[in-house]
Amino acid sequence: MNQEEGYHVLVCYHCGNKTQMRQIAHFDKHETDSFLGFGELYSVTFYTDWDLYLCPVCDNVTLLKTSKNTEERDPQNLRLIPRESILYPNVSIDESGIPEKVKKSFEAALRIKNTEGTLCAIGIRRTLEMMCKDKEATGRDLYHKLRDLSNKGILPPIVNEMASVLRELGNEAAHGDEREFSDELIVSMIKFTHVILDYVYNLPDKLSGIQKHLSKTVEGTAELRGSIIVRSSEGVVGQQDA
Repeated sequence: MNQEEGYHVLVCYHCGNKTQMRQIAHFDKHETDSFLGFGELYSVTFYTDWDLYLCPVCDNVTLLKTSKNTEERDPQNLRLIPRESILYPNVSIDESGIPEKVKKSFEAALRIKNTEGTLCAIGIRRTLEMMCKDKEATGRDLYHKLRDLSNKGILPPIVNEMASVLRELGNEAAHGDEREFSDELIVSMIKFTHVILDYVYNLPDKLSGIQKHLSKTVEGTAELRGSIIVRSSEGVVGQQDA
């Protein structure tokens, strides 16, 4: 990015054009944290920038987040390595539990949701097919594969009803039927897919983490109560001896 002029070449996921956008707003912050390593304290400074850019083609905005820290440097010039992510419009899913192939397929569909509704529908269908394959679903088509996962308890029963709708929409998109996919329909398909991916891949990990946290809390409370009872008993014995 040219910091002096405030321009950045980005892909606009509103209109699909890659163009030089003008920065119209900026905010940044940095904070330093101390860590203990090898018996010594060391500090790491984290920098975060948020920049709002205006597309000259469609007049829509893109919100870009740039993160870097003093621990990640280019080995050649020692400059901090920036990591960019687009916060708006939403073109990514920040869920570590989803397999990389499934995640990339869904993100590819998200990137064209505003420009190619039909291709986005095909991408969503492909994402669900990949999820079914990853979960070893059986069936002759996507509809029956999703039903298989529902029967196995991997997906909730309500998916059976939604799966039939997705099957028809996916078939129409893939076979070139002259159907217009409205923005509302595409958004609903995206939300459905996002919820399904979260349910299959992230919810079990989240519940497991909560269970472990609760177990540690219960164990800690039990140990504390046991310690109090022991100290109380020792106090009673001491008084009797006196």
